Amino acid sequence: MEPLFNLQSICVTNAIGIVLIAVMIVCNLWRFQTRSRADKNLMAMMFLALTSCIADPFSYAMKGLPGMLPRVAVYATSTWLFAANMLAVYFWVRFLAFYLNGGMRRSSRIALNAVAFVGLALLVVNFFKPIVFYIDENNLYTRSDLYAFYLVVDYMLVINSLVIYFKAKAKGGVLKFFPIWVYIVPIFMGGIVQSLFYGISVIPTSIAISIAGVLASLQNEMIYHDQLTGLFNRSYMHYLLKKYTKRPKLNITGIMIDLNGFKHINDEFGHSVGDDALVVSGRMIKSAVGDAGCVVRYAGDEFIVLLNTQDDEAVENYVAKIRRHFKRFNEEKKAPYFLSVSIGTHKFNVKTESEDTFVNIIDSRMYEDKKAFYATHAGMDRRKR
Repeated sequence: MEPLFNLQSICVTNAIGIVLIAVMIVCNLWRFQTRSRADKNLMAMMFLALTSCIADPFSYAMKGLPGMLPRVAVYATSTWLFAANMLAVYFWVRFLAFYLNGGMRRSSRIALNAVAFVGLALLVVNFFKPIVFYIDENNLYTRSDLYAFYLVVDYMLVINSLVIYFKAKAKGGVLKFFPIWVYIVPIFMGGIVQSLFYGISVIPTSIAISIAGVLASLQNEMIYHDQLTGLFNRSYMHYLLKKYTKRPKLNITGIMIDLNGFKHINDEFGHSVGDDALVVSGRMIKSAVGDAGCVVRYAGDEFIVLLNTQDDEAVENYVAKIRRHFKRFNEEKKAPYFLSVSIGTHKFNVKTESEDTFVNIIDSRMYEDKKAFYATHAGMDRRKR
């Protein structure tokens, strides 16, 4: 009976992965130019999958050939495949944490880095003592005892990503538009196939398929993003508030933020500088809120934060934090313009209030704050009356 896998089938499988990744890179160049932390981790995953798809057939071709060069090649490629498969899932966890929550807790980051460090260290040790795999006298690959370590780590990291996803989803304010299974299913299937059939690596192609599914799903979010600031737009807020009305136990507070004297910035410095002020403002608001809520560019120079709490002290702390970010920006004199904000807040009663009522209340409260500001800064009031 002929073996199920031969060099030709291995090459075809990995060629599919290479082509898939190449297409993804070409179609998503714009995304990678943004250089967000989430996208950087996605780029790392794509690099690892691409190089693994190249290394896998080369490793398979060298196995069983006599001589030192094939032996070195099998050692090097097998080591890379172990490391790349583990690191691809490592970067997936980081991608999900940055994408859904805007960052990782220090303790989680330390634990994740420690696991990756141990995995890489064992592969270094394996060059001197075959504890993960060894290459016999015929230059054939054989698993050793600690092969299972990488299998367990890969699955534990995938499970950890599920925990991150469902925790974020439970908060309500960071619900995104790609189903988690588009990444999880191909990875699990690839791991099962690789465990059952000795000496092959299908995880790189599985990762390529997973990334393709994630990127395809992320395209759905384009209609919900503001192109200038990168924040969510009003359409996303409508979507989110509609979701909230079906989950009456959620505690949501709205924060309306409006830039004071924004017309002055446009008139004095031009609209390109005004656009820069909007981008900077959105970035500061998002930095202040972190993973505690969703930041939306509502219209013009107006932003709305949907905060995942109705605790008065917590809301006041976030409002104060937003103001401190703007105050620090002005003190550091990073731009020729001055930025300040008027803010209004209101607890959203999902049982009794409509979306329009909710927005109207925070808008009116924001304008109360704005009137107080212009009472002491009349020279900046260039609004049309």
